[in-house]
Amino acid sequence: MSRTRNLMCAVGFPLVLGACGDDPVEPGGELTEEEAVALLRGTMSAIWGGTPIEISEDSVVLGCREGGRVTGVGKGDDELNGDTVRLVVDIRFNPSGCKVTEGGKQFTVDGNPSFRYEFFFEYIGSTGETDITGGFSDGVKWRLGDRSGSCAMDLTLVDPEVAGETVTGSYEGKLCGHDVEVDGKGLVPPDL
Repeated sequence: MSRTRNLMCAVGFPLVLGACGDDPVEPGGELTEEEAVALLRGTMSAIWGGTPIEISEDSVVLGCREGGRVTGVGKGDDELNGDTVRLVVDIRFNPSGCKVTEGGKQFTVDGNPSFRYEFFFEYIGSTGETDITGGFSDGVKWRLGDRSGSCAMDLTLVDPEVAGETVTGSYEGKLCGHDVEVDGKGLVPPDL
């Protein structure tokens, strides 16, 4: 079973949203497109690679590798029905002082108040058909050096395909005010 499914199973699939950190972020600059993509990739890497700190039936708090934490609320279900496999993830993540490094840049990420991550995967064995959708919405607050601000997200998974146990494709839409197309590698649950 994959790390993602193990984590979901460990918490009974639903996750709970934690409160925002008390450290306000003052406006002070915009992110470049490159920095915005690094922020997204770093945040998702921290989530997929996070260490469970607190797990209960309806919640999980993950420790970020470089400090801080991420708490979530939502659901993550996988189901096998005949020859059909489904994986549904709909989670609101709330980072709190989560430090992430990506592309040589270290960000501190907090909820704004949170961001939503959605992912749906269905495979029908008898026909070989797959249906895959996903996206990000809402946003986060960030700090990078002496700059800080908010990053709104409105991204949709486009042209997804399955390659082995990995989903490929790209996320397209708005990220921190930029029109982007971001390779989906590392942004979908690892190891389906």
